[in-house]
Amino acid sequence: MSERKPYPSDLSDARWALIESTLTAWRKARLERRPTGQPAKARLVRVAKGRLCAVARARLVLADPLHLWLRAFEACFEMRQALIGARSGWHVESMFFDAYEDVLEDVLNTLYSLPYPMPWPRLRDSVHLAYRARFQLDGGLDIQHRMWFEHADRDLRTVLDTLAELGAIKRDRGMADPVFLDVDLAAEPELPEGMPPELAELLGAAGVTPDPAAQERDRRLREELTAGPVELLRLTKLGTLALRQRLLAVGRDAPLVGELAHAPAAGLLGVLADDYDPDAAGVELAGWIAARGERDAALRQLTEAVRSMPFRVRAQAMLAVLLTALPDGEGERLLRGLRGDAALAPLVLTALAHHELLSPEDMTDAERLLVLAENLLQLVELAGGGEGVEEVLRDQGPEARDAVAAALNSAHPDRAGLEELGQLAARALRTPAARLGRARKRRSTAGKSGRKGHR
Repeated sequence: MSERKPYPSDLSDARWALIESTLTAWRKARLERRPTGQPAKARLVRVAKGRLCAVARARLVLADPLHLWLRAFEACFEMRQALIGARSGWHVESMFFDAYEDVLEDVLNTLYSLPYPMPWPRLRDSVHLAYRARFQLDGGLDIQHRMWFEHADRDLRTVLDTLAELGAIKRDRGMADPVFLDVDLAAEPELPEGMPPELAELLGAAGVTPDPAAQERDRRLREELTAGPVELLRLTKLGTLALRQRLLAVGRDAPLVGELAHAPAAGLLGVLADDYDPDAAGVELAGWIAARGERDAALRQLTEAVRSMPFRVRAQAMLAVLLTALPDGEGERLLRGLRGDAALAPLVLTALAHHELLSPEDMTDAERLLVLAENLLQLVELAGGGEGVEEVLRDQGPEARDAVAAALNSAHPDRAGLEELGQLAARALRTPAARLGRARKRRSTAGKSGRKGHR
């Protein structure tokens, strides 16, 4: 007797019946859509003498419950007509029908990306905004628009019903998480403080008056979300697996907590810095450390990964992961223990200062110079050197000259970077690089007696 894979616990008998009907409808849809004269591509099942039969080449798929479920899930994206198509010539399709694949993809990707269940009112209104943009509807909500939106909502709920019965999404009732109250759908994008009016006008944001209709929609949504329990939507484990496979298939990044347990230390910190929020990074980092067995040895590997990173901005981001993702203040203790490390001290001090865990008053003079030099070196790296950095330094004038002179006389370990900084500053400020360093030394020597007496 051949051994079969166990059925996933989420696949009940009722869902198997739905899978069967889904695949049958999918086959019919493919038959109806094929060009005239071309054979049907049934792939999984066919109907023979009124009975549903397996296609011989699909037996391996049909013998694998999870693979079969994933095929049924994929079929939902091709069943627009079967699920929400007009039943007769007296009916018309909804806006959701016209934008079916795009909207369904966006809805499911949104559920995939959220750490909290999505309230139906927020999802509904977000989809309405997509309809307004796609079909160029004005901001008002007259009776006709309301009918269009209600028709689209019914069709979307029909598809969500199918996905819930299939086991891809789960519905609950409860209060919406406060995070969904923080986004103002009626607000215009905020401009940076101090932006010149001319630039604001170029961006199309100068003198923009709030849209009363959008403000009213936002007010009603907030009332709905705070009045009491609402329907909450989230992906099941099966749905999460299926969405992740779809994202990976089209080349999208879809990190999965736990998949980095055997990654090299540098790769782990780089991915956590780029793609993970602090909570997920903490879980992933804890799993990585646990897989190494000895915690102290694992932390040394992570520290060495930062030390060996040649790009300072990247190393800074990796160190920030250790600071924020290690639990119970362990990250801060780790970094404070590295203040005396000659190679890592500039990065460590910068990270602690950036997260307001170390003030300039708590640093020595030498440490403050290290932080200054580190910031300037990261500026050079971000700007790619050359004219970009020179322009920034030139705009700062004498202040930049003093800052660069101080950095050149610091104990920062990246001597090659400091040499490049000095050359860029010399070109930008028309001052020989050697004079920058000598000027700083003269000021430093002149001020020694004053500092000594003050101490």
